[in-house]
Amino acid sequence: MKLTTKFAVPFVAVAFAFSAAVSAAEDHQTMPSTYVNSDAKAYAAMQKLPADQPLHMLNMIRFKDKASYEKGSEFAAKGWTGEQAYTEYSRHSGPIATRTGGKVVYFGMPQLTLIGPEHEKWDAIFIVSYPNLASFLALVGDPEYKKHAFHRSAAVADSRLVRMAPAPAPK
Repeated sequence: MKLTTKFAVPFVAVAFAFSAAVSAAEDHQTMPSTYVNSDAKAYAAMQKLPADQPLHMLNMIRFKDKASYEKGSEFAAKGWTGEQAYTEYSRHSGPIATRTGGKVVYFGMPQLTLIGPEHEKWDAIFIVSYPNLASFLALVGDPEYKKHAFHRSAAVADSRLVRMAPAPAPK
């Protein structure tokens, strides 16, 4: 799937909807599991990590061909792609991320995986920096954010979100 420049807006994906657990692919024998929403156990473990230092969140996103909104909803009638639904999510989450201290420090559109599972293909990879854990939690706990997080769930076929501690590059 080719990502349009319209999608690559600031805070395009301060992605993390903490509403549901991991969802599995239909065929567990031949298809890998997919991950769209957070795992409660991982979320609890994250909160035990240092809270008073900067953190980076690595986001890897694969969009659905067609967004999966609830039948009969105003958004289902639009017939959007996953990318379009994610753009709508980003339109709302970006300003909230800015207000809570988040900042996109890297954004890229993957072209080819040289090392890794062939089935893992990503449409967008980006890193969002937060000054501390409270800043990140303020984003995902914001009532306005929660109000629009359903666009992310409708848009994403698979994702990864990895908390990282910023560190200097090795010499």
